[in-house]
Amino acid sequence: RVVGGTQATYGSHPWLVSIQNKGSHFCGGAILTDRWILTAAHCFPSLSVFLSSVTVLVGEFDLRVEDKDEQVFTVKSLLIHENYNHACPMNYDIALVELDRHVAMGPICLPLPDFKIPPSTKCVVAGHIPAVLREVHLGLVDQAKCKYVQLMIKSSFPKQKQKFLNPAMTILCAGAEGGGRDACQGDSGGPLVCQAGAGSDRWIVLGITSWGQGCGRSWGMKSNRHPSKKGSPGIFTDVKLLLPWIKQKMRECSVTDGPVSDSEGLIRNPAFPDTYYDNNLCLWSIEARPGHSILLEFDHFDVENSSYCRFDRLTVSGSKNRPV
Repeated sequence: RVVGGTQATYGSHPWLVSIQNKGSHFCGGAILTDRWILTAAHCFPSLSVFLSSVTVLVGEFDLRVEDKDEQVFTVKSLLIHENYNHACPMNYDIALVELDRHVAMGPICLPLPDFKIPPSTKCVVAGHIPAVLREVHLGLVDQAKCKYVQLMIKSSFPKQKQKFLNPAMTILCAGAEGGGRDACQGDSGGPLVCQAGAGSDRWIVLGITSWGQGCGRSWGMKSNRHPSKKGSPGIFTDVKLLLPWIKQKMRECSVTDGPVSDSEGLIRNPAFPDTYYDNNLCLWSIEARPGHSILLEFDHFDVENSSYCRFDRLTVSGSKNRPV
């Protein structure tokens, strides 16, 4: 459950889903495309036991009632990162859920590989526990402090167990040193989302709610409390670090550049500079203000050669999908 937050506005997190087992919420997730959900691997400790009874609820706001925009989906497939280890779940805590049919709700944007965000940026995490959707704003923690937190948590374990706790290389941290605001049990798998820029209406998923120590408890570096008494910031799987895995598994162009707010912008194949994947349909929509025109310039163009564009092609269409 979200610690120190407030009730969210209805419809403010259209990408957020509730993952349930026999009608009981156990994890969150985020819509990436019309059929893929991003979530945490630790949400599925035993695939064979209950996956067939798992449902994904889209448009969920209040778990106690059927919301007007609520839709229920079943799971077609589940992909867990190959390096994830249930016995030591601090690394590669990421999974993709494929839905049984297409979903119409708005997806969250994935970050571009070179996307940078200032450490002081406020991000938001939301969760459905206990019932009505709640949200809390969290500040990103710089990597030096994040590594310190890992060492602190490791030192709180008995020495015989410490040797099994490998450094978590695929995480990011968010939360105030003084505590009071955090994600907690039931929020796992949900996204940590941040604005693409000041005043932007586009949100980007930077993290997946993964783990932590002592929900909302203080964890300041200067505190004299014993490590076992300290908390930790929220620990999230770093989505940007695992973009190659996400793209490879989805095999479709789910990464887009979003609206261009300035006079120019860059659009590119998500796998660039590597070769694009087979059997892709990549669509980008560019919209100009009334009275303005769009100028496309290609600084790199490389598609497989074939007669009459039989294999690969790039089409530029105008209104009503008519080729330009």
